[in-house]
Amino acid sequence: MNGTDSAAGASDAPEIAPDAGDGTDIASDGADIAPGALDGVKVLDLTRFLQGPYATRILADLGADVVKVERPGGEWDRRLRQAPDGFAGFFTGLNRGKKSIAVDITTSEGRDIVKALARECDVVVENFRLGVMEKLGLGYDTLRQENPRLVYAAASGHGPLGPHSGEPMFDMVAQAVSGLSDFVRTPDGQPRLASRGMADSAGAVFLAMGILTALLVKERTGHGQRVDGSLVGSCLAMHTAEVTIALHGDEVRRTQGRVTSTSGAFRCGDDRWIVIGATDQKVWDGLTGALGRPDLRDDPRFARSRIRERHRDILEPVLEEIFRTADRDTWVRRMRDHGVPVAPVNTFVEAARDPDVLANGFVVEQPDPDWGTVRTVGNPFLLSATPARVGGWTPELGADTREVLGRLGFPHDRIERLLASGVVEQAEAPDPDGPARAQQEAEEVEKA
Repeated sequence: MNGTDSAAGASDAPEIAPDAGDGTDIASDGADIAPGALDGVKVLDLTRFLQGPYATRILADLGADVVKVERPGGEWDRRLRQAPDGFAGFFTGLNRGKKSIAVDITTSEGRDIVKALARECDVVVENFRLGVMEKLGLGYDTLRQENPRLVYAAASGHGPLGPHSGEPMFDMVAQAVSGLSDFVRTPDGQPRLASRGMADSAGAVFLAMGILTALLVKERTGHGQRVDGSLVGSCLAMHTAEVTIALHGDEVRRTQGRVTSTSGAFRCGDDRWIVIGATDQKVWDGLTGALGRPDLRDDPRFARSRIRERHRDILEPVLEEIFRTADRDTWVRRMRDHGVPVAPVNTFVEAARDPDVLANGFVVEQPDPDWGTVRTVGNPFLLSATPARVGGWTPELGADTREVLGRLGFPHDRIERLLASGVVEQAEAPDPDGPARAQQEAEEVEKA
């Protein structure tokens, strides 16, 4: 979560097409939009922070109707990493397209609301510590009595079994337990994080995969089931090849700088970086051509990849010096002209300007009643008939409380009593014309 452009209205914003990469205008009124793959699927989201909210956001992007339950006053991740102007990029990126209902589930009436929602839902997702939902009377065994077809998904750290299953877990701890922090040690041997949120993000994707699998089984059999995802298991799964190599006694190549003398990152003359992948002989020949150094190709010390690695201490400094003679864009162009796999080392903002990123809708714009337009990550895959898409803005806390309770059949006077008692909370409805009105007022003030 280390974005470099967290403010929604930053002046150096990249130009981003306002669509999801599938021809669907995300600002459309929906009249001509094809249904999503999960159209009609109802999801109750009881999660916080990253792993759980990201998993349910994936479901929302696929067309599911996701209702996010938060405590009155809001979860702390609503305020996590806010920009100076108040824009909460962390929460916004993970909770777009959901409905919000604020419920105090520590009260009996609040728990009754959750049970009523579970009866109407296809999926319940939670990431409380193991045993918390059971203590609240909202565990799987209880909720499946309310709804036998329910898919109940629990996101955890260590997993549901084992001596440490009930312990709290954070992303960095999962990276350490799984061996990932060791795998990405610094050259001087210091363990480190592969990336902030790596374990949480992997856990979210695998949890969503488990939920989709359980929904498919339910469609075939009519029966729901429990789905358990974990941070540690997801980190291991993402590194299946490396783990298998290590378990059979082979040397694991830790990611310290370059993979080989000709594959990895090189600093260019403008102090920006590129990554090249010259792994086979044909590409090596192309690399020497792009560098304008046929003598390197003809040097017997560098004739084959294994021979090059034996002389790595000689070859690498030569390559580093050559790359410092021109800027990054020049080297990218030369490498592509000679068939060498190459990419600039982009910042997130630079990545958002990449023409392929834009063409595929991997970064999109979406309308927002508070911020006008929000730039965010789109979907990493395209479906031709049931397109995934960025839909809807991030809800205010409790924005849909009255609507959701009304759909459950709660009478008006009961809803008002719950609001008055603080068991539930309702936000003021967002004003869709707010950003335009604010802009108009600002222009009028400037003219005056």
